[in-house]
Amino acid sequence: MTLNMNYGSGQGQLRALRAAALAGVAALLVACGGDSDCTSPPAFEGEQVGECDGDDPSAAPRAADLALALSAATLSNDGSSTIVATATAVDANRNTLAEIPVTISPNNNATATPSGTATDEKGVVSAAIGIGSDRSNRSITVTATSGGLSRTATFQVIGASLTATPLPAVVAPGSTGNKVDFRLVDVNSNPMSGQTIVVNGVSGVDVTGTTDNNGSYSYSYTAPATGGSLDIRATAGGVSKTQTVLVQSGTGKIEPADVAVQSATLAASPSVVPVNTGSTSNRSELRALFLGKGNTPVERVRVRFDLNGDVNSIGGSLTSGSNLVYSDVNGVATTAYVPGGRFSPTDGLTVRACWSDKDFPAKAVGAPDPAAGSPECPNAALATLTVISEALSVSISTNALIEIGPTGLDYIKKYLVQVNDSSGNAMAGVQISPSIDLLRYFKGAWVVEGDKWAQRIPYDPTTPDGQGAGNGSCDNEDLNRNGVLQVYLNGDAEDANGTGTLEPRKADVNISFVGSSTTNADGQVVLKITYGQSLASWLEFNILVAASGVAGTEGRTTYRGVLPVLADAVSDPDSPPAFVRAPYGVLASPTELRTNPDSMAQTGLLCTNSN
Repeated sequence: MTLNMNYGSGQGQLRALRAAALAGVAALLVACGGDSDCTSPPAFEGEQVGECDGDDPSAAPRAADLALALSAATLSNDGSSTIVATATAVDANRNTLAEIPVTISPNNNATATPSGTATDEKGVVSAAIGIGSDRSNRSITVTATSGGLSRTATFQVIGASLTATPLPAVVAPGSTGNKVDFRLVDVNSNPMSGQTIVVNGVSGVDVTGTTDNNGSYSYSYTAPATGGSLDIRATAGGVSKTQTVLVQSGTGKIEPADVAVQSATLAASPSVVPVNTGSTSNRSELRALFLGKGNTPVERVRVRFDLNGDVNSIGGSLTSGSNLVYSDVNGVATTAYVPGGRFSPTDGLTVRACWSDKDFPAKAVGAPDPAAGSPECPNAALATLTVISEALSVSISTNALIEIGPTGLDYIKKYLVQVNDSSGNAMAGVQISPSIDLLRYFKGAWVVEGDKWAQRIPYDPTTPDGQGAGNGSCDNEDLNRNGVLQVYLNGDAEDANGTGTLEPRKADVNISFVGSSTTNADGQVVLKITYGQSLASWLEFNILVAASGVAGTEGRTTYRGVLPVLADAVSDPDSPPAFVRAPYGVLASPTELRTNPDSMAQTGLLCTNSN
């Protein structure tokens, strides 16, 4: 009996010792926080050194929280722009964690290009988010996932625009053959083809179609039997447009324009268009813009488009026919020129917009196009076109060299233009016409990084490496590139940063020929751009090259880049380069979406300070 009692007491003591040991292991786990090797001696036989109860040494590390930030709230649908999504992993003390697996994924057909699959030494994973092949306006949600953690952020794709041209704008009750031409374009006015379009028209019936290669769709309808206003609404690419047509007998009674027109312009895009064969549908979009005082758009201007006499007998047709087209709320009236089978000399076809603030008579059937100032053409705006028969192929390229100009104050960068015919043969004697556009400027500075200089856009002197957060890229303030500081409809000015001038300046970069402006026997011309050394690295540019002069043919191409710097200028940490500080400011700027006063498209993401 005594032995049994002593044995039971020993068992109780053993249980107590084991419980105490387990408590010690638990305390050790708390101290380890799940992140150490827990290399204390094993508590029990069979437990290996380095194991923690409930901890698998082979398991991936985990974060206590995850943050997700986007570099912008909107993304234009130009197809090349991106938004940066940045995910940051932290522990319970909000300290960043490296080597944390993170996945970043967008929805709605967007694409992601991640910097890696796990956080870097700063606890960050980033991804460039693009729109993919879908250029429609829409919301895109980006999701960052790490283990059981998930965070989301949303931005908007913008830029798709839908226009409507009623032909005619006033229809008789029960009449047939009426139509409304819709056109869908992106932020750069490029056509959005192959897009589903739904038109809600007569009697509220939906008609579904697809935009063609020009982004266009023509809705045909029979007018209702009773008079009144007919609203025709189309939806495509994430945007909608409602066009009101007046249904009534007799002549139309659309009210005249109530703002005096002070500026009337006509633009053709493209200005070079190939002839049409039986299997092509080439065309040039014609856009008349009417502005009043203070750049106010003028609505209800009557416009009739024609070929201004067609002195070279090129032919072709206008999609508006002889109908009056009315300017919309943006002061814009549109049609399209569709070539026939004949090509023209360079700028050999003139298109015309005859206009008035009130109705004016059409020319008699079979009569020549009237002269400007006549009752049939009270006022006129002109644009020229080149209709081509054989497309030339034009390319532009460069090398890795940068030269210092003869003054020692500028840099020179050269470019090779090559012109071939459709068979790939070099085309000699082709006239080249170059131009350069300054797309945007950058704010920031160059800092010493190791044994060389490195660029920071934007710059922040309070950070260890000088890298600032926020926006350091600003669109050209001269939205319509007319060299004039203009005022918007809401009172804002193109000079968004308040310096009193437009940035960047047109004279910051120039383009010229090295030698002849016509191609040699190898089909080549050399161009150069020249810019002050202090501007290097701070401007993004686009070179447009047009080749023309051979049997009326013409081709175009572009080259886009950032003003390059001389490698030697950034290789000596003891010698600051001429471009060490951006001439347009160094600190991050807030941005504001502004409206192009010509196109009325919201395409200018302008910086609103000049720090």
